[in-house]
Amino acid sequence: MRKRAVRTGDEADVNITPLLDIVFILLIFFIVTATFLREKGIDVRTPEDNEDEQDTIPPPALLLAVQEDGFVRVNNIRIIDPGSVKPVVQEFIAREPNGVVLVSAAPDSESGVAVQVMDQAKSGGAPAVSLALQEERT
Repeated sequence: MRKRAVRTGDEADVNITPLLDIVFILLIFFIVTATFLREKGIDVRTPEDNEDEQDTIPPPALLLAVQEDGFVRVNNIRIIDPGSVKPVVQEFIAREPNGVVLVSAAPDSESGVAVQVMDQAKSGGAPAVSLALQEERT
């Protein structure tokens, strides 16, 4: 019987340098080719601090308060249907071209009614429509 030769010399090594080169090249490729998308959302404009404007008179405002029952109060006086807001806004803008429209929604009102009122105000020609939430009554 013949004895097998025992190798005590060089053992096989795996060279990982080319593997690291390929990984870095792929990393650079994906960084360069990645597209950075800017998602469009609601444009929120915060007021800027300007000392000159503190002494000016604010523009006239039309308050449209959406109630819990779905009706709309105009300047806390008259109650109308949400679908008939457009003529009221058109009349207000005809009297006050620089006026703003404020939509104030009750906490328990349906959001669809507030959106409908905002749409009616925009289609009525209001240059600026702001949304506010009424305080909860305790």
